[in-house]
Amino acid sequence: MHPLHTKLGTSPLLGLLGLDQVAFIARSDTDEMLIKRFLRLDQADWVEDEVVAKGYVRGVEGEATNTAKLLFNYDFGIEVEILRYLDGPNYPEIGAVPAGNVAHLGFHVEKGKHVPPAMKDFVFSCPIIQQVVTQSHTNQFLIDSGRRYRYTIYDTKPLFGIYLKVIERLEADHG
Repeated sequence: MHPLHTKLGTSPLLGLLGLDQVAFIARSDTDEMLIKRFLRLDQADWVEDEVVAKGYVRGVEGEATNTAKLLFNYDFGIEVEILRYLDGPNYPEIGAVPAGNVAHLGFHVEKGKHVPPAMKDFVFSCPIIQQVVTQSHTNQFLIDSGRRYRYTIYDTKPLFGIYLKVIERLEADHG
């Protein structure tokens, strides 16, 4: 068995995931511009969403609330995100991720599927550093559809040098 496979385990969750997001951390307008230039996407179209989320953030007593500005681009055939927390405790701050660096690699769970409850605590043999559910969005599609998300960030930094994020779609109940 390959050593990496041994560390990752044989989680059936891995069959639900597809690596489809690379996120960079920004802490200012200047950071956002520099990331866009670095990626040669400074003239590209970006989808924006401001998100309020609540849930667990390591080191915070009780439920934490944070607000983030998210910018998305799809020109590379993968979702490129620029993530900028505006308020509240968050994993890039706790993990001291420098501005301009990769914040995480993201895995969307297949539409209509969910992470099994028994697997919520540990995936990739690593603990959760942040798990939040979005409460509100400013993106019109998400407002109209009522979709929210559960973001679970696993502390894979000791293993991979970056965090891994599992993104679950929480569709509105339309009937």
